[in-house]
Amino acid sequence: MADSPVEDQELLRQLRKGNETAFTALYERYQRAIYRFALHMSGNTATAEEVTQEVFMLLIGNPKGYAVDKGPLGNYLFGVARNLTRRVVQRSRLDLPIEEEWLDSGDAGFTSDLDVLSELSNTELLEFLRKAVLALPEQYREVVALCDLEEMSYADAGALLECSPGTVASRLHRARAMLKTKLSFQKCMK
Repeated sequence: MADSPVEDQELLRQLRKGNETAFTALYERYQRAIYRFALHMSGNTATAEEVTQEVFMLLIGNPKGYAVDKGPLGNYLFGVARNLTRRVVQRSRLDLPIEEEWLDSGDAGFTSDLDVLSELSNTELLEFLRKAVLALPEQYREVVALCDLEEMSYADAGALLECSPGTVASRLHRARAMLKTKLSFQKCMK
């Protein structure tokens, strides 16, 4: 994600002094990842754009809001994006959770024999996956977005989500099972 935490700290120090070039460097470093994360969490480009803009407006407006001892700057920015996205999604009521009973009912076993993904074209697969990820409950959607889509380590995701790396791994395992079940129930196969 970042070139180096030391470099981030220097850019942040310069930003605190009003250096616009430092802000631009931080923006260019993190903007795409923050936007993708907000998009994966909300499923809405307007929301992703709004959240991304707000994250960087908060950074430029209050660069002292970030505390070095709390972890890397990237994690701080993702945390801000996470909170902002949650608020927007809750306000717009776009969060449509998967019925978790499907996994507990014993019917999920049949999905292990199916290779749902091999039957879809790339475009269809991406659309089904996007919808399935958006349908995940928030705690599972977050770990998928951070670990699978943004390739964040379990430790970094755990720090951001304020839980242990083991909890992240557990949620990710559960989320992947839910996605597999959701795709199977959607009858994604041609």
